[in-house]
Amino acid sequence: MNKKIKIALLLLLPVFSIQAQMGKPFPSIEVFDLNEEAISIPEDTKGKFTLIGVAFSEAAQEDLYSWSQPVFSEFMDENNMSSLVYDPNVHLILMFTGANQLAFNKAKEQITEGTDESLKDNVVLYKGKMEDYRKSLKMKDRKLPYFFVLDKNGKVIYTAEGRYSQKVLREVGNLIED
Repeated sequence: MNKKIKIALLLLLPVFSIQAQMGKPFPSIEVFDLNEEAISIPEDTKGKFTLIGVAFSEAAQEDLYSWSQPVFSEFMDENNMSSLVYDPNVHLILMFTGANQLAFNKAKEQITEGTDESLKDNVVLYKGKMEDYRKSLKMKDRKLPYFFVLDKNGKVIYTAEGRYSQKVLREVGNLIED
């Protein structure tokens, strides 16, 4: 599978709608993209719809692969007419928490090397405590990827978890269509 497509897959991870904190602001989180730029979500993403994928275990990767081609085609492929309708921020937050923090530097190096240059602003890394985010975003199962759509003010307007669903992708597209 093409590296660019794999990374695009990692950027959006939805599926079955969950009740994270609908209508409430996404909790502030400081992350760094693969170009070493600091980003504060949702503060630095306001003004545009934002799609956020969150993964905090390797076990979630199987479900991530199912999103690869659909997400890239729909929201990121500049050669695709449908992607011209959308202009969202897209960020995958890879969380290194607990004992996983010990592997942070090596994992960061591998992720950076394996990521297409055009996507290095989209993949972001977090190193720190997970408890507050896990609770407020209702991310109960470490083996699942989670997906959040934020409105232009940083409020959660849609949540999902798990494997790809055409229905979910269509719903997200309808939410963020300008």
